[in-house]
Amino acid sequence: MRFGEQAPVIKGLNQRYTRVSVDTLPIPSAKIIMSMWRDDGPVRKLARRLPPWAKRLARRLLGIADQVARGYATPKATGILFPTSRIVAGRETVLLIIHEATRTGAPILGWNLTVELLADYNVVVLLRRGGPLREAFEATASAVIFLPDGFPMQPREIEPLARKLYDAYAPKYAIANSVESRFIVAELEALSIPVVALVHEFSSGYRPVGLLHGLFKTASAIVFPARIVADDAAADYKILQARDFSILPQGPSKLPSLSESRRGEPASATSDSGPNPDPEHQFCVIGIGTITMRKGVDLFIEAAAAVTQMLPDRKLRFVWAGSHYSFDQPYFDALQQQLLESGLNDSVELLGELDDLDPVYRRADVFFLSSRLDPLPNVAIDSALRGLPVVCFDQTSGIAELLMKHEDTRDLVVPHLDARAAAAAICRLASDPARLHRVSTAIAGIAQAHFNMKGYVRQIDSLGTRARRSLEGLGPAQKIILQHGAFNRDLHFGHQADSWSAETGVWKYLADSRLAAPWNKPLAGTFMRRPLEGFNPLIYACENPNFDPRQLEDPLAHFVRNGRPAGPWTHRVLTPDANDARPLTLKIAVHGHFHYPELLPDFIRRLNRNGNSFDLFLSTTTRAKADDIAGIVTGFALKNVDIEVGGNRGRDLAPFLKGLRDGRYSGYDVVGHFHGKRSVHVDSTTGERWRNFLWEHLLGGQFAMGDVILRAIANDPALGLVFAEDPNLNGWDENLEIAEALAARMKFRRPLPTHFDFPIGTMFWARPRALAPLLRLDLRDGDFPPEPLPIDGTLLHALERIIPFAAAEAGISYATTYVRDSKR
Repeated sequence: MRFGEQAPVIKGLNQRYTRVSVDTLPIPSAKIIMSMWRDDGPVRKLARRLPPWAKRLARRLLGIADQVARGYATPKATGILFPTSRIVAGRETVLLIIHEATRTGAPILGWNLTVELLADYNVVVLLRRGGPLREAFEATASAVIFLPDGFPMQPREIEPLARKLYDAYAPKYAIANSVESRFIVAELEALSIPVVALVHEFSSGYRPVGLLHGLFKTASAIVFPARIVADDAAADYKILQARDFSILPQGPSKLPSLSESRRGEPASATSDSGPNPDPEHQFCVIGIGTITMRKGVDLFIEAAAAVTQMLPDRKLRFVWAGSHYSFDQPYFDALQQQLLESGLNDSVELLGELDDLDPVYRRADVFFLSSRLDPLPNVAIDSALRGLPVVCFDQTSGIAELLMKHEDTRDLVVPHLDARAAAAAICRLASDPARLHRVSTAIAGIAQAHFNMKGYVRQIDSLGTRARRSLEGLGPAQKIILQHGAFNRDLHFGHQADSWSAETGVWKYLADSRLAAPWNKPLAGTFMRRPLEGFNPLIYACENPNFDPRQLEDPLAHFVRNGRPAGPWTHRVLTPDANDARPLTLKIAVHGHFHYPELLPDFIRRLNRNGNSFDLFLSTTTRAKADDIAGIVTGFALKNVDIEVGGNRGRDLAPFLKGLRDGRYSGYDVVGHFHGKRSVHVDSTTGERWRNFLWEHLLGGQFAMGDVILRAIANDPALGLVFAEDPNLNGWDENLEIAEALAARMKFRRPLPTHFDFPIGTMFWARPRALAPLLRLDLRDGDFPPEPLPIDGTLLHALERIIPFAAAEAGISYATTYVRDSKR
């Protein structure tokens, strides 16, 4: 795809069908009708209760209703101006999304990005809300698009806005300059406009957890200003463990002049005249920022009181530059009371908002960053570059993280929110001029080495350019995959397959896959599903020495282009086409664990779909359930059935491994392991679908898959493990540490890889000797965790994943089964 060409519009699998703001419908009766089709309306509530077989038809009907609604509604984006008079023809364009034009950190940085990028690009600014910097943006940027007050943040409104931005400017890439600019990221990415997301905020400030998931899932590149900010986000969003992100400290920001009214901005605290004259040049400690609880102005005042106590004979001044919002008036009033009760009115000065901070910096000896949380504030960068020692709290900011790395500045970082410790650090600097000079020199050198605005913008531009190159490479990749028929739409999309054409389906896969690049992260499968049966693109990307992820080519496209080379990334796939009704001479055991006996009849019917005979070993958790199972077995007139009762510990694996350990299956050629899967941690339809999927692939239903599998094993002495071809590319998740301990106990000769295939759901057929390495663990019931189990990170989850490695240790290969019409 050449730059500027229109790429397919990609919508997520969890596509929302409600695109309508009912208030925009012109006909009253139409508004009433369409209100019934909203997400909270009766029609959609009813649709959610439909059985799985009916949901596909309901989904299509909802899509039709959505199209009808679009015909009635007029997007508000149609009334927005998209100026082009200052766009330089023949020059590439960068779109900069700014959430507001206030004189605060992110908007100021956004204005500096605009200034720097203009050297090479047209810079178009999309401004969500106004403020004093709006005039600066309008004077600087190539174009400013201003969203009107009350612009609805709904897909139905944002999609046409994104389309108009594409049509008017065809941006090379976009920059979302804070998580508050996330409202349009998914829609831009759907139009193949890659987005570089600058995440200046701590995730812990955005609740409930999940608000930022869409941003982290869809943005082409993610940039944090400091490791502490990235770690905070990764703790809340597991998806960040699946992809690369950058940690780039911004450079010093210039402050545009304040040239318009402060209407709607923070209220002035005292004055705008700057610090009071100080003929004696008292030792001066400054703080800068909007007066909010997060900025810790109360801690600033508390530290001032402590310094006064520690140095009673020394005259010091504490000056705060910044004002407060009207909604923070109670906090500001509390600070005034704190000053009064501490007797600090003569030594602490609240200046209000200043147009020019230079006089404050010139007057200062120390900058005290009293913030409770502040990722990497511009004022801390400016102070450090000026050689002002920055006293700050540990685990609250990126500047603290940086200062802790250097011996000469480590003492500036004091324990978390300990105002008295901060006071002691300030006193040490105020009492020792030589120390103050040494620290000043050190912090200036550190700042000069780390903070460079031009370098920062170059790196952002490099990320945007790389993302653009990656998107442009999807066209050729799509072409070669389609030419070779190397994409299985039914497998990849499952029940959503009918929603995608062959072309858009491949594009969707490629667009998702590129976000996982370079595909070496343990959770890279979060972004993509299996594109082709018998092939794992993650294993290919990590283990094929001829694949270079730096070339930005998708693993599947590279695999096809190079003739589908064999390797650990491919495996044998058994399909119903290979079915043969002739009985085998194999001696076959089947173990089934049923904590829910009501699922057993379906299991037996599927088992009887096959022509081969089985000895059946059933286990359950109580005597009453065993009696129920005995009655069900009698009803089916089954022979050679053994029923065992155990405790409800270790679920299906504990009784199976016990039977393996006791030699119950030693006289058999093949043993199948199954259970009545319910997955109560998800909705009932998901659990039912997963169980049916596994039983359809491994037992029987439309096809006698048990016979297919057993014949393959009988004909191939090297084949000894068969499980279902799952479309999900799950990995170790939270189980690697446990699995590595198990591998060490089993004395595996090879380390565990990052990506692999395994029997998701712990159902499989195997030769008993393929499982023999598991016996080295000598697991007993007490080794398994008690119920209720977490959904991940237990011995059971690790054992599920380690089964193929046990088989490989025994010299046994594996295959998977694929039944096209059975999906999940």
